[in-house]
Amino acid sequence: MIRALITDFGGVLVRTRTDRSRRELEHKLGLPPYTVEDRVFNSELSIRASHGEMTEDAFWAQVTRDFNLARYHLTGTEFRHEFFVDDFLDEELVKFIRGLRPAIKVGLISNAWLGLRSVLQTVFHLDDMFDEIVISAEENVMKPDERIYRLALDRLALQPSEAIFLDDMPINVEAANAVGMLGVRFQSTEQALRDIRSRLNHKR
Repeated sequence: MIRALITDFGGVLVRTRTDRSRRELEHKLGLPPYTVEDRVFNSELSIRASHGEMTEDAFWAQVTRDFNLARYHLTGTEFRHEFFVDDFLDEELVKFIRGLRPAIKVGLISNAWLGLRSVLQTVFHLDDMFDEIVISAEENVMKPDERIYRLALDRLALQPSEAIFLDDMPINVEAANAVGMLGVRFQSTEQALRDIRSRLNHKR
């Protein structure tokens, strides 16, 4: 019996509508095309922040230095705004997930910096949507490490087979499957809703 849906945040609930602003940032900073996301999200600095080894303010201060933004008359705040300006909340998916409660629990597992909880509360107003929120920087462990899945399951008082896990990264979905959860890879809203409904109907 399915008793919970656990979802990722970035790349699922919140996504980037277009890459226009990031390509423009690269042009301003003289960077090769399609590199700015990698330097922000996949750098050693980002991994450290996602493990909770630095505050989000410290992370962005270092990004400001690494990109030498002052040389281009760009502040760290301006860079951050332009980097995220095309992000949007998937209202259809959020409405569906909210509608699952209270029949089943809803959880979040996100590889994210320490500022995510505040963003959930003040920017997207999603904090009340979840029974449990597990953020890598707060727990010092990241997906696909099985410990972060088990931590969420324990806090939700679930067996792995009682939870659907939704994520856009195949490696994270595979890790959830290995723990015993029912992994669904997010590729589009329509596909994700179809796959979640299928699993709910099959397992109930």
